[in-house]
Amino acid sequence: MPETVEIRVHGVSGTAAESLLEISSVVQVGGDDTARFMRQAPVPPPAGPTQVEAFHWGTMTSGSVSKALWLLMAPFGVVNLARFTLPMEAGENGGRDRVRAVADVSLRLIGLVMTGLLATTVAFVSIDLVAWQCGGASGCQRHHLSFFGLEVIEWRWRLLLGMAVPAAMVALLGIMSAQVYLYASPGATSAAPDPVGSLGARAFWSPSPRTALLRQLHLSTALAVVAMLVAHLSTHEVAGLAPAHGWSCTVLWVLFWLSAAIVAWCAVITGRGRTLVPSTVDAVENPRAVPNLYRGLTATAWLVFVAVAVIAAGWGGRANRPRGARPAGLTGFDWAFHAHFAAAALFLLVLVVANAVLRGPTYNAPDRLHPMWCGMACSVLTGFAVLLAAGFTAGAALQSARLLGWVDRRSGLTEPLDVPVLFNVTALLWGLLTFVLLAVAVVVLVPYYQTKKLSDGTTLAARIQLDYPDPLPERTMQRITTAWQRARLKYRLPHILLTLGSLGGLAAVVQGTLGAIALIPGHDPGYDWIEKHIYGTGRRDDVWRGVEVVGTWTLTALAALLVLLGARAFRSPSWRRSVGVLWDLLAFWPRLTHPIVPPPYGGHAVLSLARRTEQVIAGGRRVVLSGHSQGSVICAAAALTVETPTARKKMAMITHGSQLLWAYSRLFPAYLGHNKLTALYTEQLGGRWRNVHRWTDYLGGPVLARPATGPIDPVLPPDSAWVTIDGTAVEPAESDESADGGGWLRQLGPEYQLRDPFNVIAEEGAPVSPLLAHSAYYADPAYDRIVEGLLRD
Repeated sequence: MPETVEIRVHGVSGTAAESLLEISSVVQVGGDDTARFMRQAPVPPPAGPTQVEAFHWGTMTSGSVSKALWLLMAPFGVVNLARFTLPMEAGENGGRDRVRAVADVSLRLIGLVMTGLLATTVAFVSIDLVAWQCGGASGCQRHHLSFFGLEVIEWRWRLLLGMAVPAAMVALLGIMSAQVYLYASPGATSAAPDPVGSLGARAFWSPSPRTALLRQLHLSTALAVVAMLVAHLSTHEVAGLAPAHGWSCTVLWVLFWLSAAIVAWCAVITGRGRTLVPSTVDAVENPRAVPNLYRGLTATAWLVFVAVAVIAAGWGGRANRPRGARPAGLTGFDWAFHAHFAAAALFLLVLVVANAVLRGPTYNAPDRLHPMWCGMACSVLTGFAVLLAAGFTAGAALQSARLLGWVDRRSGLTEPLDVPVLFNVTALLWGLLTFVLLAVAVVVLVPYYQTKKLSDGTTLAARIQLDYPDPLPERTMQRITTAWQRARLKYRLPHILLTLGSLGGLAAVVQGTLGAIALIPGHDPGYDWIEKHIYGTGRRDDVWRGVEVVGTWTLTALAALLVLLGARAFRSPSWRRSVGVLWDLLAFWPRLTHPIVPPPYGGHAVLSLARRTEQVIAGGRRVVLSGHSQGSVICAAAALTVETPTARKKMAMITHGSQLLWAYSRLFPAYLGHNKLTALYTEQLGGRWRNVHRWTDYLGGPVLARPATGPIDPVLPPDSAWVTIDGTAVEPAESDESADGGGWLRQLGPEYQLRDPFNVIAEEGAPVSPLLAHSAYYADPAYDRIVEGLLRD
């Protein structure tokens, strides 16, 4: 029997087990239908000291058509992700723990506001734009609503059809958000009492009782918001719509305030994060368990919604729109959007203050490896999520208004339907943001990408040639140079994200301030000031209108991209995998802030890998966890989860194409910070960890060593001094492939550099190799040597 089992774990692309094992046929030897451990089929007789397995977890996320439907929920996923970027420590007590709780409350309430904003947007498009404005014009109705087969559709039926759309959306969100792994993950325990937790704690990966509660609260809020909107518009007069009167008006107002009370109650419990009475149901045994009180709350919201629909359609307002009149929007939607934007801005400001207080502790890491964006990553990502939500809202409204536009008889031009001016302001802010991002990209990325000479005066081509014994062909040199330049861009990516998130948060605060001012009864000075001082007349008006057009088309392009991805995902498995990559990154973490995100796969993947590791070790063999890209995060978490000292002594790890150091350790300091990785290397694994990187890798980089001075950069001279993760100084040591016969590598203590391509001059038995960049580290001849060296240590 082989002494060692090497378990290879793929990254976000959902690499097939056959590719991981470099064979054509596999058989499952462990795990379940989603977390699968595969070997060669038929299983060969034991040969050699090492047996290789593949851990395939891609079926949890990538490759499913349903995952493409989650694409429009990206803001929800970013808000949930942002919570885990807070610079906090497990077991904190006192003031900092209370500040962390304030940040958690702010994030949960921002998530609730975003769900309400989604419901309001869908209701606005379906009820105001489609059912009211388009449905009230015979030409628009015949052109866009002809599938009903009717010449004229009464307002009551149009209202019911319009309300059916947000109702169907809420039902769909309920079905999608209820998707969980209904069987308990192996080794899962009851929810952790510590609010921060640790990747090495099995309880961290257990289903939280908060998730099912938040789900009910979000669904109830969405229903109640739509009921409020319909009750309000049915009791207020606008051009062409006479309001309800008598008993129906009174009942609609009662239902309006009942819906408002449901929203307020949901906001209070969401902020609190738990029920008033502790639940006695174990979330591990039943992840969907919710106290009957909150199931009843959702049922009440549905009853109120149906009551509003029946009364508003049967005894509510009556439409009497003059023939040929310009369409006018319904009342109520503008203040609803203002309220959502104002609430999001308020909670975002509270989050920024709490985040600024939490960024106080200094982590045991070099200056360039401290938490990203000075510990303000949570605020930056949340600002970006709010920006996305507002952009999706404005994009859906503006483009729907243009699509359903009316024809001006005097000019013969198609004019858009009536929309609140707040969408024009959103488009203006997006236009300004587009120009700023383009300027930042030009200033930051272009010079970095065009680097030809290094600080010591040598060229990038000369630096590349130092890794090869023979002169490189010009075409090959150009390809490698381009790959190195592209790989350097990842170290500049945080600057772009910082600009986007910061400006997004600023835009959210500006729009929220305008919304709060607009909610004050009477004159609206905010938007009047914009109309007077921003747009003005003449050339100034043309300039700002042009910026607004740029913002509108930016939103259009974003919406078109999402539609394209979704449409292609239905027909192409490769596109479905590409869409799934986004959720592989976002859905790793538990649902703690927003419940309407894809089913988290992190717990099942990590605990399944940890259990398989313990089973193999219990059989008397050693285990080498080999993780690529996102798989390196799963391997690190699994290594932390293995608890017994005996098992840890028989466990080793090799990572490649990993973002653990330059991205994850800085983005998630409380879970994968530099001090956590150092402890994993020195204490849990006792130095039995190796990392492999290529300078052509556009995502992965060094993990266990860094340059002694300056940033991590491919243009460093090959003889530069390095420092390992535990602070030990090391000198680069190159290995000659002609002498060792196992491929070229440069050793930096526990860190290894591979050149790419590893062979550019064809020889007998060694053909020219392709440029691999971020993929197929197993294909490099040096990989097996590194594993063998790791097992000898």
